Amino acid sequence: MVNILLQKIKELETELLNIKQKNSETKELITSLCKECKIEKSKKSEFKKKLLKIISNLENVHIEKFYDENNALKYTSFIEIAKNINSGFLVIVDADVSEEKKKFILGFLINKISPFFTLLDNKIIGIIDEKQLKEIRALHKIPFFNSQTGEFTEIEIYKVVFDTDEFNALSIEKAKKIFDELRIRPSYKNKHYIEYSLIKNKVIDFEKEELNKQKQKFAFVFDEKYPNLEVILKREIKNIPFILAVLERIDEEMEDIKKSKGIENIVNRMLNFIEMNLPEEGILEEVKFLRQRLSS
Repeated sequence: MVNILLQKIKELETELLNIKQKNSETKELITSLCKECKIEKSKKSEFKKKLLKIISNLENVHIEKFYDENNALKYTSFIEIAKNINSGFLVIVDADVSEEKKKFILGFLINKISPFFTLLDNKIIGIIDEKQLKEIRALHKIPFFNSQTGEFTEIEIYKVVFDTDEFNALSIEKAKKIFDELRIRPSYKNKHYIEYSLIKNKVIDFEKEELNKQKQKFAFVFDEKYPNLEVILKREIKNIPFILAVLERIDEEMEDIKKSKGIENIVNRMLNFIEMNLPEEGILEEVKFLRQRLSS
């Protein structure tokens, strides 16, 4: 939705610029015609007043530009839109490079990732969604043509992605300060990608955090009896966090499971069902490991 909004804003801004250009041309045309037309002396003063009023109105088309000369959102425009967004991630990219490289990085991010980026001093700031997060996570270097040397080189991309409850000026200022601190801290300054929680005020792993949240939803897995758990498993086989919770319980209770042949058979069937229906590499490795423990 944000991308659509930004596109509409850009179209409206272009339209306003066209109107201003046409008004300027109209003003020139009116001025030119007045020089050629002969007007009675008695009416000349009144006509001149009307003419000046028309020309003044034509010149008073004020455009509050959303975009700058780099075709990127102005920072003030970015903040105005950002404060109305309630989901996504804030990303800050290091742009402490030459002006040519800075503009190139900004253009690359706008064209390849999202139009919702802005430039402030030596930082490129944007808001991205889950899909764009994966692209940003994988982006460590971008190819760059050096116009001075005529050679292709690479620009290293250092960025920090923040999770936050809101995208207002206050949270963005806080993120900027943390970004500066992380960029000079020895343990982080050479990392191309860092995830930070503005809510918890610490460096985190978004994927692990999400898995932990999901696992908390399935706390009942540890209380359910194994025959019932087998039934639920068949229904929830595509639910990865649920499956991980089941495998975690099996791992924790392995010694007790092996004491009962009946429960051991149920667990074996569950592991077989997971293996046949969920060919995820990480899951399969865990299933194989648990089966080895079960048979030892």
